[in-house]
Formats: sequence, C-alpha cells, structure tokens
Amino acid sequence: MTEISAPPEAKPGTPITQEKAGFRENFPTWLKKMPRLRFPPLGEDFQLIDTAQLEGILAGVDPAVADGVHADIRHMEYELLRLFRRVDYEAKKQQNRYYLYQMAYILLAFLATLIGSLLALSLKSNPGIVPWFAFAETIVALLTTYLATLGSREPPMPLWLNHRRRAEALRQEYFRYLLNLPPYDGITGYEREMRLSRRAADINRGMFTESREGGN
Repeated sequence: MTEISAPPEAKPGTPITQEKAGFRENFPTWLKKMPRLRFPPLGEDFQLIDTAQLEGILAGVDPAVADGVHADIRHMEYELLRLFRRVDYEAKKQQNRYYLYQMAYILLAFLATLIGSLLALSLKSNPGIVPWFAFAETIVALLTTYLATLGSREPPMPLWLNHRRRAEALRQEYFRYLLNLPPYDGITGYEREMRLSRRAADINRGMFTESREGGN
C-alpha cells in the first residue's frame, strides 16, 4: 500500500484531499466507497492548496503581497496544518473502520442465514453432518460477539464524527487566516499569529466557540 499524499496535479474542480491521486479513479461509485483492508500511513507532505496553482496566481501580484501569503503558509505549517493532517487522517481511518465493521456484520449475517438453512435441510436428508453445521453456526456467533465487543470498546462512528468536525474547523481556520477574514482582520504581526495558534490549539482539543467570527 502506498502512502497517502497530495495529488501532484489536481483536476479543476476536484477537491484536494489526502487520498492518493488516481485511487479507484475508474471504479464505479459504489466500489469507490468500499473500505480498505489495509489503511495507508499518514503522509506528512499534504497541502490544502495546490502549490503550483498558488504560484501561478501569485506571479502577477505585488511581491509584498506574495511574500505575505508565503509567510502565512509557513506559519500555518506547524501551527495548524500538522494538526489538520492528523485529525483529517484519523477521521478517514475511523470512517474506513466503521465501514469495515458494517461489511463484516453483513457477511456474518449472511453466513449465519446460509448455515442455518443448510442445517435445517440436512436434518432429514443427512443428519450426520448436522453437528458440523451447528459447530459452524457457533463459530459465526462467536465471531459476531468478538466484533461487537471490539466495536463497543472504541466505537468508530463517534470517533469518525469527532475527528471530522475538528478537521473541517481547522480547514476553515486555514482559509480564514490566509484570506485575512475575521477574526484575523485588523490585527498584524505577532498578535495575529498568536491568535491563529490559540484557536488552532483549541480546535484540536475539541473546543469550539459558538461564533467563528470573534474571540481569541
């Protein structure tokens, strides 16, 4: 399994995600949503903005503005983007885990139904193999219990939703800071940088303000 990384050249209108470029690109939609048995490791080079496109945009602007954008991106690399990469990755990982559990439950339910049907048919036609079908039914029941126990200890759906909420809040904060939107307008220098650092740290801890427009 190759490592997740940013696509080198995203197609126009294609969302920039940590998914490997071209992964299941020609698959039907329902197959694209199927979970992975082996989830790839976190990539450390992912960027929320395509750097080639950004350089093309900045080529025709005032050098001071371009330098300011680059400075903002450098500051957010450690203060925000490293946090985003981790929580975004964990959200996708827990989503994949949730889908795997659901697929496993569907498969176990199918096996239990199939074995039960064969057991019922063999009661008259071939009673000698009934104990084997009963044993197989027991194994399926034990696997289901084991899977349910794992899921109850660390439920994937709440973890998925919690990490996804933090990831999207950090994504929003990234572009607020880059575009100098509230609460970053009207302040400069160290104060502006510290405001981003505090807000990113709060989001990473799961602390969300009622209004994203203000506050420190």
